[in-house]
Amino acid sequence: MARAIDPERVTFPSLDIDAATGKPVALSALYFSPDTSSGGYPAVIVLHGCGGMYSAAAGRRDRLSPRHQQMAELLLAQGYAVLFPDSFNPRGRREVCNDPPGKSNITQDNRRLDVLGALTYVRTRDDVDGDRIALLGWSHGGSAVLASVNRRHPAVASYLASPAAGSFFRTAVAFYPGCYASLRGRDAYAPATRVDIFIGESDDWTSPKPCIALGAAMEALDMPLHVKTYAGAHHGFDTPDMIGPRHLDGPEGVYPGRGVTMAPNREARDDAYGQVMARLRAAMFP
Repeated sequence: MARAIDPERVTFPSLDIDAATGKPVALSALYFSPDTSSGGYPAVIVLHGCGGMYSAAAGRRDRLSPRHQQMAELLLAQGYAVLFPDSFNPRGRREVCNDPPGKSNITQDNRRLDVLGALTYVRTRDDVDGDRIALLGWSHGGSAVLASVNRRHPAVASYLASPAAGSFFRTAVAFYPGCYASLRGRDAYAPATRVDIFIGESDDWTSPKPCIALGAAMEALDMPLHVKTYAGAHHGFDTPDMIGPRHLDGPEGVYPGRGVTMAPNREARDDAYGQVMARLRAAMFP
């Protein structure tokens, strides 16, 4: 099967309304197809973290970051179409990693509506099987995964009740998300599809403890959310271009004022990616 590694640049409306114009936010996105001459592919909508989806390297600022590119190629090789919606640049931001907690102008409410807009868009494409779509994200984008599949939230409930909604996500994957909002949210939490969370036990940026508690709460209610933790793994454990641990002073993490750590962990990455691919196959090709 021929693979189109160079993406198509597309735009579509978010369900979020721009307060300044009263019109839907126009999202930009990169779309990859396994074979542009064919169609009917299952698709994965992939959500970037707080650093945005583009590379920080000089001369590559309009290309995906290495982690995102790696995932795009893995999914393409398995026969999935891939959509990367950009929630930041259309709102005038490149990244939000250093925004104080609770002070960012791009929230999970925005991203939830972006995801629902992306789902609406990708289901209109002739080359995608609109009944076979999954959702995947990292960190800030992982939190957006959790927010976007919570059927107790009014925006998601409204979307699910809409006659035009069609099928929802077959499955969802969140890498090292922030889980506190889902655990303690006023609307409570009930995933509308299966969710798998992968997080390091040594993550000092997004603590694993709320995710573990969320997993236990969902298990007690017999809801389809599962958490896999990795001993000794930090935030960004699957980043392919990182040689060793990296300390970041700016972002607010588990220990305020002490910065956060990112570090690769090949064993954790290989296990998590193997489980993700297996889960996608089970959901998309039952």
